[in-house]
Formats: sequence, C-alpha cells, structure tokens
Amino acid sequence: MNWELTILGANSAVPTLHRFPSGQILRTASRHILLDCGEGSQMRMMQYNEKPSKISLILISHLHGDHIFGLPGLLTSFQLYRRQQPLVLVGPRGIREFVENVIGVTESDVAFPLEIRELVEEKEQRIWTSPDMDVIAFPVRHRIPTFGYRIDENINRKYLDKEKIRELGLTHFQIRDMMKGESILIDGSRWTIEDLERIRQPRSYVYMTDTLYLPENAKYASGATLLYHESTFLESDKELAAERYHSTARQAGMIARDAQVNHLLLGHYSSRYPELGKFKEEARHVFPSVFLASSGKRFKIKTNGEVVENQDLLSS
Repeated sequence: MNWELTILGANSAVPTLHRFPSGQILRTASRHILLDCGEGSQMRMMQYNEKPSKISLILISHLHGDHIFGLPGLLTSFQLYRRQQPLVLVGPRGIREFVENVIGVTESDVAFPLEIRELVEEKEQRIWTSPDMDVIAFPVRHRIPTFGYRIDENINRKYLDKEKIRELGLTHFQIRDMMKGESILIDGSRWTIEDLERIRQPRSYVYMTDTLYLPENAKYASGATLLYHESTFLESDKELAAERYHSTARQAGMIARDAQVNHLLLGHYSSRYPELGKFKEEARHVFPSVFLASSGKRFKIKTNGEVVENQDLLSS
C-alpha cells in the first residue's frame, strides 16, 4: 500500500488567506499520524476529506503557536463526537500542561483514552514501535526545545519480484503451483517460490521543521525516502535565518544531499515571500528531486521509493 501525505499547512508563523500554519497527515497501512497542528488544521482536514477520527498518533515538534494552536479545537471536537479510540500525543516538555490548562480553563472534558508523552531529554529516542512501523524523535536546534520525527517502515514479509516473473514468463497457474511448494522447469533450470521472493527497501519519512541549519542534522534523515525540511527563508536572507534559528531552501537542499535521501519536500515559508518558485530553484542547485509543500497538496510515497505529487485536492 502507498503511504499518503496530506499537507494541511506549510506556512511559518503568520497565516495568509491562502497559506496556513504547519500541519500534515501521514497515512500508512496501519494508522493516520498528525504532524503538528497549526491553527485551522481541522478545517483543512474537512476540506481535504481527511477523517480526524482516524488519527491515532499526534507528533508535535515544538510549542510555538503556529504548530499547536489547532490542537485544543481538535481535541474538543474529538470529545464532542464522542471519540472512544485511544489517542497518543507526543511533544516536548510542556505539551501536557498546555493541553490540561486549555481543557481546564474552558471547562471541557476528555473522556476518551488520551496518553500524553513528553520528550524531556533532548536526545534521539524511539517513541513508538509496532510490527509495521517505528517512530524516532530527534532534537534539532531552535529558540525553544524542538524535535523532528523519523517514521520508518518495518517490513516483516517477503514480496514476489514482479520483474523476475515477467522475465521468466510465468503464468498465474505456475505461480500458484510454486506457492504450493512445487518447482517449475524453465530452460533446463528449476525455479521455486524462494527464487522469486525479495524484501523490498522499507520506506521512511522524516519531518524536520523549525531548525537552524546544522550539517550534523543530516544523520537523522540518512537514506530516507522523503525528507520534509523547513525552508523559512531564501538564501538572500540567510543571516536572518541564522538569527531566528531557521534554515534557507538551499540549506535544506544541502541536508537532503548529505543525507542521501530520495526526495526533498520544502515548507514553513515566511509570509514575506509571495511566490514559492524560488525556494524550489534554490534547493535544486544542490539537490535534484525537490517538491514544494502547500495546503491541499497530497504526496504518494510508493513502495518503490517514488514520490508522486497530486494537487487535485486544491479544487475539491
């Protein structure tokens, strides 16, 4: 099954009429993961036909408002819809106090099972593991404690090599017999089902937002299928980026290059830039496969490591 990434928002700090604060939903075979929850995130979910009720894991990078101001409304909606499914919320120290204060002051209630996990140590750490997926949190450098997240697919079964099947000209009936334990004679050689099996390369998605450019951050994204990296500024404003603990599009490309990822997704743009095309241009000077995140875009992360962009949501 393809993974699908829906961009709810990819702007930094101040939203505009058409660009919204950070929020993404990654759909894997087993679960829906919400990465950050900026203002208006649940409105975007409705607009893009994402079902909030399917979300079972929320990953918050840090406690700046453009990454968490949509969270109270979402949790309240869960309660109003009488959610019963468990929800795990992960974020830096303070996320528990934020949620409990908002819920308390507004005299709301959370009757569904909610587990809040605070990242109290700024170190790389495994925060979720299941038969099909591992999630790693890692520290980046921003003005307050901030974490990125790496979601790695666990492959626990083998797949039939379709290319080898076509090459040998095997029929459906021959494959069926091979799966029963029989061998097939082709051009004087015996072939069994084990000869057709392979373990494909597992997919991985890395979410790295709101960070000063640090070359050592590349280790957290090493070999990833898709890296989302903040690109708040263009290179002409790199001093401002460093001053505010952010990165430029070119620097995001350098991390992607050094990490040897398959594809790079840019986002978290400053509202000072009305056009986003230059972000892609700058990153492509150092890394070839670059996508631009924006509200309403959906990306398929295919089993072969290819990433396909679909913009149909913008008109839906």
